[in-house]
Formats: sequence, C-alpha cells, structure tokens
Amino acid sequence: MEPALFRRLPHLILGASLLIASCAQEKSETKGPPAAAPVPVSVATVVQKNVPLTIQAMGNAETCHAVAIKARVDGELLKSHIRDGQEVERGQPLFDLDDRPFQYRLKQLKANLDRDLALLDNARAKEQRQTVLSKQNIASEETLTSLVASRQAAEATVAGDRAAVAEGEMQLGFTRITAPISGMVGPILIQPGNLIKANDTNPLVMLHQMDPICLTLTVAENHLESIRANHAKSPLTLEIFPNRETTRPIAATLLALDNTVERQSGTIRLKAQATNGERRLWPGLFVTLKLKLSDRPEALVIPTRALLTGSQGPFVYRVKEDLTVESRAVAIAQEEKEDTVLTSGLTPGETIVTVGQWRLKPGVKVELPKSDASTPENK
Repeated sequence: MEPALFRRLPHLILGASLLIASCAQEKSETKGPPAAAPVPVSVATVVQKNVPLTIQAMGNAETCHAVAIKARVDGELLKSHIRDGQEVERGQPLFDLDDRPFQYRLKQLKANLDRDLALLDNARAKEQRQTVLSKQNIASEETLTSLVASRQAAEATVAGDRAAVAEGEMQLGFTRITAPISGMVGPILIQPGNLIKANDTNPLVMLHQMDPICLTLTVAENHLESIRANHAKSPLTLEIFPNRETTRPIAATLLALDNTVERQSGTIRLKAQATNGERRLWPGLFVTLKLKLSDRPEALVIPTRALLTGSQGPFVYRVKEDLTVESRAVAIAQEEKEDTVLTSGLTPGETIVTVGQWRLKPGVKVELPKSDASTPENK
C-alpha cells in the first residue's frame, strides 16, 4: 500500500464515525420520545333516578317518659319486688310499706261510719213519727223542724264518714307502690328496713320507659323552613344508625321542632320517636340520623368515590370518546357515603373515572377494564 494512503487512513476513520453518529442523531430526532402508556382506571356511568332528599344529623336517644318512684305515705319499707335493672309492666308491684297502721285506722273509720249510720236511722225514725203527729195536730211544728235538722246533720256526718273511709282505703292502697308505666328500673336507692317519708326528696328508684323511645337531634337553622313545610304535609321519617352501625337502620317519626333556634350554634333541636322492641336504642346512646325531607325525582347520581376537590371546588374526570380524560367541575346537592347527587356539571350516560384519578390530568389517555372497554358514550 502506498505511503500516502496510510497517512490518510486516520482521517477517513474519523470522518466515517462522525457520519454514522450524525445519521443516528437525525434518526433519533425524527422518531421523538416514546408515547406514554394508557393509565388503567375504573369507571362508572352517570345515572338519573329518584333519590330521597335527606339531612344528616347527630343525636342522642333518651327516654320519652321518666318517673321518680316515691312513697305517697309515711311508713317502713318492708319489701322490694324488683331488682336493679329489671323491666317491669304497668301496674306491677314494686315496693310494700308497713300497712298495719293504715289498716287500724281504716277499721276505726268504718266503726265511726257504722255508729253514725245508726244515729241517722234513729234521727229518721224520730222525724217520721213527729211528721205523723204533726199531721194529726198533736205535736208542734217547732219540734218537727228540730228533728228535720237533726236528721240532716246525721246525713252530713255519715257522708263525711264515708269520705273518710274512702280516704283511708286509698291511704292503705298507697302502701303498695306499683309501676305507673312500663319500662326499666335503675338501681334501687333505698333498701327494705328504712323509714320512708311521703314525697321525700330522694326517690326509691328511677323508672325509664324503653319502648317507644325518643331521640333528640340538632340541624342547621337553614333547614328550618324546609323541615316545617314538609312536616306540615305529613310527619317526616328518619333512619337511625346506633353505635355507628351502617346496616339495619331503625325507623323513626319526627314528633316536634323546638320553638327557638340556638343563637350561639345556629341550630334547632328536633324530637323524634321510634319503636324499640329489640332494645337497640338505649337512653343516652349517641346515634347518627338521616332525616328524609322529600323525594328528588330524576336526580343525577354518581359514585362518591369519583369526586375530587381542587382549587375551584369539586370536580370529576370524564372519559371522552377517544379515551382521553377531561376535568369537569360539578355542583353537589347531597353527598352520601356511596352516592352523591349533583345539580349540574354532568349529563346522564357520561362516563367518569372512579378509581385511579391520582395518575390523571386533562388529556391523558386511559385504559378501561375489559368489561368497560366499549366506547364510553355508547355504554
């Protein structure tokens, strides 16, 4: 090989390397960056259906009727027919007091009645005899008038005796204390052997009605007019979830609204009543309530998990025909745990993303599950 060719060989190799690098760069610039893979998501369809318009509230169960059991006469407490926490029926015996003093007094009152009845019979007989003599002009009218007055006084005495006997029988009946309502008693506060005073400050026991049971709840004052208007048409109903339960709600009926709004909190107190045969509600128990105001016909409903919150408020990602997404602002009318009711922002039949939103932004292409792989608007 000629010496000149050897001298040019390094330059030829360098030129070829630069040419190859330039071609590779041009090819790379022509191809561009690789396209992003579609984001897998789950979707749901906007539906239109009738939805009850409800108000969520917190409240407490409380007894509708509580009675402080006290003695109505003085005496020694002889016997207790109940135990702590026992359920009792109306008219069931609770306590017995010593009734002997009342029995003795009743016997005395009856004896007084018998004596005065005998005196009345004698007064009537004297009046009858004097009446016959007066008609025969044998006795004076003055004597007859005196006997009539004596008979009337005897009748009045007998009437007083009968009232005293009735009172004595009533006092004797008070020595047995019975349940004025059906319910559950609390702890017995005074034990047998103690002397009891009538209408003492401390009760013998507290009795709480358990069925039906009442509930108190507070709602914001801006719901007042709607509650009053709907309650005037028909009694409003509630669903009660005790102990944070989410199944088997207890039905209740709204009884009344408080006559004032609490100015500090801006709320109004409501009272409801529910049957409590299973004893799922207990006085003082904290409960969650859902007050139904009316039905919202043909409401727009989406899954609550589809909602996102941005700087402009709530929004969702809508899936377009080309399987790209766009953000759509929505107005919420009512939000529940599972479903949310909208007033605007979407139309029935549109497809929205429910799972995987955190990887999305407007224009990103999504991959639907195989069961949802059809065109969104034709679903």
